[in-house]
Amino acid sequence: MDKKALLGIIIALILGYVAWRWFAPAPTQRAPVAPAQTQRTTTKPKPAPARPTPAKRTAAQRPEVKPTPARSVAHEQHLAPEGTFFLLQRASLPIDSGVVGFAPGTKVTLVEQADSGSTVTDGEYQFKVPSSQLTNDLDLAASVAKADYTAQTQIAELAAKWAQEYNQRQRDAFTASEKEKAQKKTGQKTPRRTASPTPKR
Repeated sequence: MDKKALLGIIIALILGYVAWRWFAPAPTQRAPVAPAQTQRTTTKPKPAPARPTPAKRTAAQRPEVKPTPARSVAHEQHLAPEGTFFLLQRASLPIDSGVVGFAPGTKVTLVEQADSGSTVTDGEYQFKVPSSQLTNDLDLAASVAKADYTAQTQIAELAAKWAQEYNQRQRDAFTASEKEKAQKKTGQKTPRRTASPTPKR
């Protein structure tokens, strides 16, 4: 009796367990939660803004460059009026009373021009010179005249110096000659200086 009761209890427990397992709701399985990953945001440097490329100017947009008007050659060289020239070298003209000289830079007027030379006049005399010795450049004529004036001044100063030295030598020679003549007339000679005797103490 005890064995049957015990067996019945065991069977009842087994059946109760099976029934509970059969009719009990299945437990909901939670999906494993992955650990939160800390996302590191890498700050990328912002690219520099691109410079705007300048728009190409078309031929119509380009400013028109006006050429500077060139100065006239006559203004640059300061040319004399037509027919007026200046001597580049010294010229001479034989006349009845001697020779007339014309200094470089002398202003002349053209009378006639030929292959052999040019006939010019200074307003008083008319003479012929090679065409290469004439210029109508005012600046060149002034430079030539200034150089000739400086040279003539130096020559005049040198000649005056030589004349002064020559006159001085002539005066010295005349003075010495007159002194010698005077000594011959008097027959006196210049006495020699002798040292005076020292007085004894």
